[in-house]
Amino acid sequence: MKPIDFLATVNTLKRIPRSGWITHGVSLQDVESVADHTFSTCVISLLLADLEQRQGVRVNAERVLRTATLHDLAEAFTFDISKSYLTYLGKRGSAIKSEIEAFAWKHLVRKLGSPKLSNDYLKLQKEYVSNMTIEAQIVHAADGIDILLQILELRRRGCPANSLQDLWGETVNRVKETPIRSAKVLLKLITKEERHLAR
Repeated sequence: MKPIDFLATVNTLKRIPRSGWITHGVSLQDVESVADHTFSTCVISLLLADLEQRQGVRVNAERVLRTATLHDLAEAFTFDISKSYLTYLGKRGSAIKSEIEAFAWKHLVRKLGSPKLSNDYLKLQKEYVSNMTIEAQIVHAADGIDILLQILELRRRGCPANSLQDLWGETVNRVKETPIRSAKVLLKLITKEERHLAR
């Protein structure tokens, strides 16, 4: 395998829709791709890393960006497995998704043609999944903030608020639990904007 095979696989993310939006009644033409989401998550992650550093928090910004860039690459093989789909699998739904994505990751990084590079990327993904480092926590917070910003954008385009309300509430609660202080500041600004839209 060669790095070009890895890049060709990654390129497919431009065509893979974020299926969770479809289950919330968003029309396919308004659904972002996984690549769209990844780009936005990267920018938000960068901002959060910079804001945390300015508050004196030790953050490896390069590791944050590497993690954000790679965090959804498995979806090149698995597609975007919506949480709505997981409910049909019962209690083991999340575990099954994690197992599938772990196998997809191993398959994907083999395409790099470098065992060391493959191992480095696998470590980053495992770090993201475990969510134990500040870098991983920043990316998780950015992922949630991106969802909230996308909901606001869809609302501005005329998507009914009630179809997205459960996702909004669930994601707000998830971001509230983050230890990343700057993410909580952004969350306050986002929820203020949502209240303005609701008027």
